[in-house]
Amino acid sequence: MKRILLTLAFLIGAQAVMLGQDGWNWPEDPDKKNKAMEKNALYSDMLTAEKYEAAKAPLDWLLKETPDLNPSIYIQGVKVYENLAETTTGQRQKNIQDSVVLLYDLRMKYFNDVENVTNRKANDAYNVWKDRKDKYEELYKIEKEAIEMLGAKSFSSNTIYYMDAARRYKLTGGDLTDLDIIAIYDQVQDILDQMLADGESAQKIQKARDYIEKLFNASVTIDCNIIDTKLYPKFVEDGKQLEDAERIVKFALAGGCTSSDSFIDAAKIVQANTPEFGLSRMIALKSKASGDMEEAEKYFQEALKYSEDNIKKADVYLELSDLASKSGNKSKARSYAYDALDADPSRKEAYTLIGDLYLKSFTDCKGGQDVVKDRAVYIAAYKMYQLGGDANRMNVAKEQFPSKEDIFNYNYSVGQEVSVGCWIGETVQVQTRD
Repeated sequence: MKRILLTLAFLIGAQAVMLGQDGWNWPEDPDKKNKAMEKNALYSDMLTAEKYEAAKAPLDWLLKETPDLNPSIYIQGVKVYENLAETTTGQRQKNIQDSVVLLYDLRMKYFNDVENVTNRKANDAYNVWKDRKDKYEELYKIEKEAIEMLGAKSFSSNTIYYMDAARRYKLTGGDLTDLDIIAIYDQVQDILDQMLADGESAQKIQKARDYIEKLFNASVTIDCNIIDTKLYPKFVEDGKQLEDAERIVKFALAGGCTSSDSFIDAAKIVQANTPEFGLSRMIALKSKASGDMEEAEKYFQEALKYSEDNIKKADVYLELSDLASKSGNKSKARSYAYDALDADPSRKEAYTLIGDLYLKSFTDCKGGQDVVKDRAVYIAAYKMYQLGGDANRMNVAKEQFPSKEDIFNYNYSVGQEVSVGCWIGETVQVQTRD
């Protein structure tokens, strides 16, 4: 007790010096001023001693009687009330939790400093109200206000708290839709991007992202139906904005929803603004699968512009070869197949593609005058299948070689060179099937 009295005496003496300092608004009435100094010294000493219950009464007097005394009574008051909230239960605990939030409102009322206090209010409101269903709507509004006011000046923790407050509010019947949650998710991700650009720790930002991702997934199940019935209609209604397109593409890729027209339409907007190999190739593949060969070729060609990786280029050339083949342009198909081999010589299936082109060209290329020369197309196909290592196709092609009787009747010999005309333009050596 003696130590406490000595401390009080010291603090009261020190506060006399404060009278001449900026920021302290002591009462003009001498008696009230002395009492305020005494209460301030007492609660401060109790706070230092971590005797929060004892600090409460003198603090409450200051808050009631001298609310504009100094910001410190609110700053330190939050500490007192937060600690009391951890050691009480029931209605008293709720009242104390509510007082924590109220202290921030009063601090702004008397001392302004709105941005700084709003940031801190959002942080502490979440800590005291996150398990209070009766406060979820108010908590959501506090977090929303802070994020919209401060943006990248918010505490990174408040981006997490905003996402979680929205989740809790929505899942307990709050007036938030899936689209609202998605918009909030995008909003906090953009803020984290800006924080990172402004120099915030990459590790800290990634930690926030990881939490937000988990909270988002617990709030909304993104499936193909949501993309097609909610995100895509909004995308069209808003004039097909890039931001909406990016959202659709992101969720479609994550949810395996890339077969719909919604995805393709959005992906084309993204590709037009931020072109890259992977998305262009995917658009091409989806267009090809739907039978739109013209679009498929356009985006395969575009994909080639955005990769220096020869393995990836070989894949695209093989796709282009297949497209040209399906369109009936055998010469172009063969050219693309050779481009694939130039990019990646290990892609032996390109030889098989060429072999197929030759094999299917008998009817188009036969002259009908020389059976051996006409059937030489199968020998050319066989040669390609051999280079491709496809034994089954080699056997198929060999079955169509000219017979010994054919080469005798047309005055050829085994091993003799013969030209394969038409579009093929190869020279092969005569072989027989028997």
